[in-house]
Amino acid sequence: MHQIDIVGLGPGSPGQITLETLALLKDPSPNFFRTAVHPVIGFIHDQAISYQSFDCYYEQEGSFEAVYDKIVAKLIETAKTVEKLVYAVPGNPLFGEKTVEKLILAAKAEGLNYRIYPGVSFVDVTLNSLEEDPIHGLKIIDAFDCLKNPPNPRIGALVTQVYDQHMASELKLQLMEIYDPEKRVILLINSGIPGHEKRVEICLYELDRVTAINHLTSLYIPAENKAYQGFQGTIEMMKALRADGGCSWDRSQTHESLRNYLLEESYEVLEAIENQDWDNLAEELGDVLFQIVFHAEIASEAGRFNINQVIDGINEKMIRRHPHVFIDKESFNPDQVETNWDAIKRLEKGEPAESLESPGLAAEMKKIPKALPALMEACKVQKKAAKVGFDWPDPTAALKKIDEESLELRAALQENNAEKSAEELGDLLFSVVNVSRLLNLQPEMVLRKATEKFIGRFEKMEKIASQEKKSLSDYTFEQLDQAWNRSKGL
Repeated sequence: MHQIDIVGLGPGSPGQITLETLALLKDPSPNFFRTAVHPVIGFIHDQAISYQSFDCYYEQEGSFEAVYDKIVAKLIETAKTVEKLVYAVPGNPLFGEKTVEKLILAAKAEGLNYRIYPGVSFVDVTLNSLEEDPIHGLKIIDAFDCLKNPPNPRIGALVTQVYDQHMASELKLQLMEIYDPEKRVILLINSGIPGHEKRVEICLYELDRVTAINHLTSLYIPAENKAYQGFQGTIEMMKALRADGGCSWDRSQTHESLRNYLLEESYEVLEAIENQDWDNLAEELGDVLFQIVFHAEIASEAGRFNINQVIDGINEKMIRRHPHVFIDKESFNPDQVETNWDAIKRLEKGEPAESLESPGLAAEMKKIPKALPALMEACKVQKKAAKVGFDWPDPTAALKKIDEESLELRAALQENNAEKSAEELGDLLFSVVNVSRLLNLQPEMVLRKATEKFIGRFEKMEKIASQEKKSLSDYTFEQLDQAWNRSKGL
């Protein structure tokens, strides 16, 4: 029977190697060390323990992942030829050891027996240095995974593998998006190695300035004590506002009563983007987020859904609709992304993923929300029609349709036909939207900007009248037209 014994060498001091592990290392079975760059190696040599290290793989391969795969392949290959082998790693085998994770999976796949022997981990000695009890909350994060698995400011975080100043610099930039750059943090260097331990308390922005950082360095970030911190704090704040004894106005709101607020906040976001007012954009996005949390809390109280379901739902939807990113990257074709998106949407709604030329396109147009402004609705309808080639080749060609519709409107006005005039005016507006869309401009925003320009010029006209000690109502139409032309030059 082939057996793989997986042991931990502890974080640094020979006294932290368990008697069980020491006995396994001294028996005749071959020993493999992930690395010989470890403080206990001198002790291992003194004990006449023989081993083979995989340090050469780190020089041969271009990534840690490739190193880990090569180590596991070697261990599995050797395990098939011997009765037993020992694989030793720093610390505890199940604390931040990617090779152990991969080795367990490979051993199971090959039908090989394995046993994991516990050891003292870097977490044990680190917490000892901090004099912290993890029962109060602690998140352990590998520095390599910090971007995918960011810390929660309300919980203390221990970041491992801060092995050099370059890694510290990358980590600092990521963490300063979550924490105040002035936040006090603690670097723990050589924890568990008597006489060599260092505890350096610094501001977060100074993280990559500490020259003593080495491969035995971790970072401790204390928990924030601020009330209602982070996204979870926003959720808790909403619950407090809606609770008994909370805000009477917030408690009285419903999905229906909040509709206008969501619409107003969304338009304020668009205005901030239009003005390139980035500080205000951050604030307005927060207002929209608060509305989303508000609706989710009302739904949660009614037992319909909660904010976590909202988040999970959008995550799952985006993964489904981006198979070229999350599922099958090899078959990515940029020209088919939008086509695939629409086909996936139809499948989600229980409709056949038929071709875009199908008669179902009109049904899709009818499903565009009527709550949208008319200009936006028209633009969306035109985009759907364009997918089957029913479109103008360019904006100049579409301009001819405006001329045609203008003539038809003029004829309806001459006939004094109110119903026909309304119809032709609608056609004219629809044609204008076409030109805007073909210019890659959002008609709603274009019209809004034109309205703002009109208001600005009208304000200048009022100033002209004021300088002449008159009111605009005192002017004839010809005088108003002259004042308008003068305002253009101001």
